[in-house]
Amino acid sequence: MSPDSLHTRRFVRVINWVLAQLQQHELRGKHRLYQWLSKHHSTKVISHTLGGREFVVPVDEWCFWLEYGPQNYYLDEFIPFFNAINQVEKPFTFFDLGADIGTVSALAKQYCPKLHNIYAFEPNPNSFELLSHNLGQLGSNYVCENAAVSNINGQVAFHSSSASTIDHEGSIDINTPGNTQVYSLDHWLASTADSKVLPYVVLKIDVEGQELQVVQGAAKLIEQAEVVLVLLEIHPDVLKQTKITAEQLFVELEKLRAFKWFVPKLNNQIIDRSRDFFAQFPLQQFDIIGCSKPTA
Repeated sequence: MSPDSLHTRRFVRVINWVLAQLQQHELRGKHRLYQWLSKHHSTKVISHTLGGREFVVPVDEWCFWLEYGPQNYYLDEFIPFFNAINQVEKPFTFFDLGADIGTVSALAKQYCPKLHNIYAFEPNPNSFELLSHNLGQLGSNYVCENAAVSNINGQVAFHSSSASTIDHEGSIDINTPGNTQVYSLDHWLASTADSKVLPYVVLKIDVEGQELQVVQGAAKLIEQAEVVLVLLEIHPDVLKQTKITAEQLFVELEKLRAFKWFVPKLNNQIIDRSRDFFAQFPLQQFDIIGCSKPTA
């Protein structure tokens, strides 16, 4: 992102301050204001301060109004995730797969003092523009790739909605050629000269239907790390669309090493792997934490 392009998308300072405050509080008419801004100023961004650094969000993304700004973005799920990371008390490498605009990476930087470096992947060029800016505020120890992650390497089609500036549900089609770069994580790491992966590895996997393939494409990384912690999205609609089950995702990771699984949104309730996931939990989207045992 060039400074000029970001500058043209900002509100003037006073209006930005007002809108940032409105996002962070519950007020009558908030949704109507969001709808009006989305209609008349859909390309604008709102600048916040997250962890003492600037963080910009698209004005037309309701989740940042719903969750009271990026500072409070789904903390009921992410705080348990960060607490699990911090229990190891070692420097770690964070892979943000499906990074969107970098909210989870920025929160990890704030809540996890041992975060050493970040590798963030995002195929949506609109999201990537903001991701590059937001992670640029964190310092030099990060890499952003405008690419998808799967179990193949090449150029594929990317499908997203044009109804909003960014599309959280945009996805790649690995069977259709296109203009979006895709990598397997093991291939990318082997071909990247400046890749410096620590023995403690954290993977946030939110890739809209490529979860199974991401694990397959990162098998070497997952097997060789001393400790692996995974945040894995389980979404019934995506599972139905891709014709796989939650159990298949668990099994794919468990082929590589042992994991203990739990659900942060439900007070870290442990998942009973002898039973189907949706026989234990409501049929809705969950982010699941998987913690591996240290290698001998």
